[in-house]
Amino acid sequence: MSELGDGQTPDQWEQMLRAVLGDHAAEQILEQMRSQGIDPGEQLSQMMSPANFNAVVSQVKDMLGSSGDGPVNWKVGERMARQTVQQEHYDTLLAADADRARSALQTASLWLDPATAIDPCTGPNQAWSRLDWVAHTLATFKRLTEPVGANVSRAFITAMHEELAHAPEEMRRLMGGNTEHMMRSMIASLLGMQYGVGLAELAATSFGTSDAGLPLVEGQTAALVPANVADFADGLDIDTDEVTLFVAVREQAAARLYSRVPWLRARVLDTVAAYASEIAIDTASIEERVREMGLDLQKMQELDLSEVFSQDPTAGQRETLERLEHLLSLVEGWVSAVSAQAVAAQLPHAVPLGEMFTRRSATESPANQVFGPLVGLELKPRRIREAETFWRMALDSLGIEGRDHLWSHPDLLPGPKALEDPAAFFAGEDSSPVADELDAFLAEVLASADDADTSSNGSEQGGGAHATDEATGDQSGNEQHDAGSDAPGEANA
Repeated sequence: MSELGDGQTPDQWEQMLRAVLGDHAAEQILEQMRSQGIDPGEQLSQMMSPANFNAVVSQVKDMLGSSGDGPVNWKVGERMARQTVQQEHYDTLLAADADRARSALQTASLWLDPATAIDPCTGPNQAWSRLDWVAHTLATFKRLTEPVGANVSRAFITAMHEELAHAPEEMRRLMGGNTEHMMRSMIASLLGMQYGVGLAELAATSFGTSDAGLPLVEGQTAALVPANVADFADGLDIDTDEVTLFVAVREQAAARLYSRVPWLRARVLDTVAAYASEIAIDTASIEERVREMGLDLQKMQELDLSEVFSQDPTAGQRETLERLEHLLSLVEGWVSAVSAQAVAAQLPHAVPLGEMFTRRSATESPANQVFGPLVGLELKPRRIREAETFWRMALDSLGIEGRDHLWSHPDLLPGPKALEDPAAFFAGEDSSPVADELDAFLAEVLASADDADTSSNGSEQGGGAHATDEATGDQSGNEQHDAGSDAPGEANA
């Protein structure tokens, strides 16, 4: 075999390429060269020329799907997510299944109308395949994972610099002056691969836009993934249509909340991002992993990211996490309470289904199964039951409109102490400006109710106030009237 530049044979150059990139990635690059009519041996013999080395690095970057300066290569991430779904979780969305899902969402919205003062979202009701779900959630998934990706990337590059300093001279010469760029590309591709697989796992378990524990879909829409709902229903002794309707009610309730409360979605996502950006990386663990893997990209693909996060959150992180878990508990509790109210007279298994979803949200959240290993964030809204109790009491004390008005500003929402003692919250023992604002709102609600009663009394001939109240109750529906009529007595007390 002929000798090439600097005394290297083609086989030796290929061996160094494999040492840098791993067998799989190196073979892909070599095959790409051959398919383009390029002799890898001849090309590699010129790699020590800086000008030509840049061209080869460009090819490497293309094969790795380089995404520029970002910490995560989302070109690789999206491709990996789609491939994982297609290979491991592929589903076919039949027209009949899509129609049933959209019909369930439409019915669910009608059932919710008398149960909440929050208007429906204005977007369409949709049915998605798992691949559709990936496409609709990718933008938010990027927003949540990139802050951690940036920290992981910095730590890995530092450790890899140390490893490269002890590498053979031939390998350092092969990397040339592009070491930093090559490393960033490799780590960005690694993160893209791992995050892509995580997104695919979420796609295989999520029912809709936010049941994974976080609002992952932008815009005003409600959607179901029929394949995932069917898989969930298979393990129950309940008809699939009833399960679908129950899931649809919860999906519509969450969609109303996240689309109609203007500050809520941004607050949740910003808090997650703030926590994630401060996650400490265990540099000693990363250095150990890099020593074990060398610079083999193939081995790096098998890295368990959960091993590189520090297990000791800072005081600030603990505070942020508690705040986030409290807010998510309030969301899940409201969705549970309102959904239960909406389906109580509609679905025979409403109570056991509600209990299943409360347990799922608290202990088996799909988001925990993905975000825990990938970004070191374990969301455990531990107080969903207490929050649900709070919202039920809010209905009894304030009526539907008063209960839902608490979402109009984050300062109106109950704090952790209010979940421990909701009776004190509704008894007006809080003398803060927030409580004063709530009292003013309730006074306005009561005044409106009095005006309506006066108007009705004037239009009734020969009927007393009691008769008018009974007529109003008959016209508005017992459930809504009962909830609304409780508010004056409790508030005045």
